[in-house]
Amino acid sequence: MGFDKTVTLLGLRSPLARLAEALGQRRALIVVPPSLSDEATRIAPAACIVVNREQGRGMAHSLHLALSLIDSDSPFGVLLGDMPSMTEATIERTEAVLCGSVDVAFPVDVTGMPGHPVLFSARARPIVEALPDGDTLRVARDDASLQRASWRCFDQSAFLDLDAPSDWSAFSDA
Repeated sequence: MGFDKTVTLLGLRSPLARLAEALGQRRALIVVPPSLSDEATRIAPAACIVVNREQGRGMAHSLHLALSLIDSDSPFGVLLGDMPSMTEATIERTEAVLCGSVDVAFPVDVTGMPGHPVLFSARARPIVEALPDGDTLRVARDDASLQRASWRCFDQSAFLDLDAPSDWSAFSDA
């Protein structure tokens, strides 16, 4: 969009500040390009900031960088930095369905379209680690060998992604 949307004020707070608030006390790794490292540290001081010097390799590369800092027997999740409506309740509800034999948990809208966060059990890690460069998270989320669980989310928290200037200008906290 021509500017660093994750750290730019949207109303009173940036999308990244809103996400940090929704995460609460959870352990968080935030993957950013080198130019945003200092600003991300200021906005989310409790998070571990991971610098991705090869952003052109896509989301999967960012995820691989973060996974290198997470114990192999731990569950992990993916949230996008440009989702300003994310709530702690949406995160909690998704965490609640990642239990037992479930390998992947995520919210869906009324049409069944998946949203975020996408949470993975440790059993799913080899599939995620095998993702090729690009924005291919859906490949792991939808892998037939993984047991999935979803829940119906009726608000914009799991779906509003600021990808276009019109999304940015239309955003409302209401």
